Amino acid sequence: MMRCRVELDGVTVVSILPACGYLKELEVGKLVHLLVKEKGLDRKLEVLNALVDMYSKCGKMEEARMVFDEMLERDIVSWTTMINGYGMHGHAETAVSLFRQMVDSGIKPNEVTFTSVLHACSHAGLVDDGLYLFNLMQEDTRRSPNVDHYTCIIDLLGRAGRLEEAYDIITTMPSAPSHAVWGALLGACVIHQKVELGELAAQSLFQLEPENTGNYILLAKLYAAVGRWKDAEALRDVMNDIGLRKEAAYSLTDM
Repeated sequence: MMRCRVELDGVTVVSILPACGYLKELEVGKLVHLLVKEKGLDRKLEVLNALVDMYSKCGKMEEARMVFDEMLERDIVSWTTMINGYGMHGHAETAVSLFRQMVDSGIKPNEVTFTSVLHACSHAGLVDDGLYLFNLMQEDTRRSPNVDHYTCIIDLLGRAGRLEEAYDIITTMPSAPSHAVWGALLGACVIHQKVELGELAAQSLFQLEPENTGNYILLAKLYAAVGRWKDAEALRDVMNDIGLRKEAAYSLTDM
């Protein structure tokens, strides 16, 4: 870039750094960081946010935190990026702690912030923290949980084996549950071998995605896990039928 005499400014930096993070090009990202300091661009909030994001995506949370801690000002993007980074790399408790610190500092979380911290809780099994945050969101009259938040909390409760509680939350959703919500419940039912609830989730998925064989496979796995081999075999026949119908449809479109 420098050999081509491209002028380095804030716009260029915030275009390059996301690509470095996505491609895990840490060395290139570090070089850009050095150039940012040389050019005095490290006072621009959007540049610092991009650096935090790049280091987080490359798995370098210490470097990301160093940039974050040195920021003279932070916005919701700064906090959310850092929280999401901790969640992605297995530091859920730190993510929750940082979320609380953000709220205490007067920054109000947005929907993406809640998704990031709930996702972290889900993958780390922090049920109490996850439920607290979900309830906090429900109590906020300006913001209600969206489908991503419901999916996270269903996944969290499902992993913990609290399937009835997960189902109760689904029944209170203000809008129709999506395939992601029912899929999270069905996946948990397979793990914990809860047939009745699994069948209920599967039937909802069949209505939403009648030709998604993945849903049939999950229910077949559940049947096989509890020894209901005939039911599992019947589902395989259904999947074969779906496959044949898909092949016929593809053939017609090729004509």
